[in-house]
Amino acid sequence: MPGQSDQVDEVNAEIADYFSKLELPDEPNLFDVITLSLRGKDAIFTFNWDPFLLQSRIRLAARGAQGFPSLFFLHGNVRAGYCRNDARSGLAGRPCSVCGEPFEESPLLFPVERKNYQDGQLIEREWKALDHYLRNCFMLTVFGYSAPKTDVEAVGMLSEAWGTPAERPLEQTEIVIRPGADQEAIRGTWAPFIHSHHYEIHESFYESWQARHPRRTGEAHANQYLHAKFIDNNRIPTDFEDLKDLIDWFEPLMAGE
Repeated sequence: MPGQSDQVDEVNAEIADYFSKLELPDEPNLFDVITLSLRGKDAIFTFNWDPFLLQSRIRLAARGAQGFPSLFFLHGNVRAGYCRNDARSGLAGRPCSVCGEPFEESPLLFPVERKNYQDGQLIEREWKALDHYLRNCFMLTVFGYSAPKTDVEAVGMLSEAWGTPAERPLEQTEIVIRPGADQEAIRGTWAPFIHSHHYEIHESFYESWQARHPRRTGEAHANQYLHAKFIDNNRIPTDFEDLKDLIDWFEPLMAGE
């Protein structure tokens, strides 16, 4: 009879097999828009196992886009791998650029309350990166993560890195939620990351500062609210049917960097 470890391995394999088969549609979508709306100084942290962010980056880069944000996978990812020898990450199964050994697949399953993020491998490195970025960021956008009460360790690490609201008097927090969600409840959930009125809740990504001022989000917010230099929105259109057209719209912004 299989033990618990065998059962975990079996479930992990089933999950990896399922998510590995998922593919983005050919048309531009929100993954492409989010990737292009951020710069190299920015970072995306995700709990999702699906390969969509990596697929988006690969196909955008193949079409000439550049200056992407860093990507970190807090609960692993079916396309993310790690080299134990050289402490590097890359696409799972691809050879490490240093030792040539294939990148190992990242773990996907963690206990409900105690996640063991200090694994000495990919997951620990991702969480250390999150700690660094949260301590130093000016704008935080939360997209679809509800900070479940069962995820005690994850929420605790997020809070410790951010600090208290009193320690972040200028920072801005944005939360993108599903349409119709209880905004007061959301405000309460994320209260430890909100100083006074320095927050916005949106039911669509396209209403966020990131979508209204892509690749210049922090500068736009600082100009308007810190320097009283009011500026017009440069809102990302929502009607692109071709990836080339989407990239072409961002090209002047990328060229100016």
